Amino acid sequence: MLAPQTAAAVIDTQAALRREVREGFAKINGRFDALEGKIEALDKKIDRNQTQIIELLTALVGRDPGTA
Repeated sequence: MLAPQTAAAVIDTQAALRREVREGFAKINGRFDALEGKIEALDKKIDRNQTQIIELLTALVGRDPGTA
């Protein structure tokens, strides 16, 4: 059996480790949120670029390739 002082030290160490793990998860969640925002911005940019490409290709349809 552990001495009361040793048991208290173990409990304190475990509590510190739990806090550290919680803080680590909070940081990871923040990074995921930031990454999600970047992905959404890129998705919108891709949509805009695809729309521009479609508009440009549509404008070229029916034109003489030699005059474009």
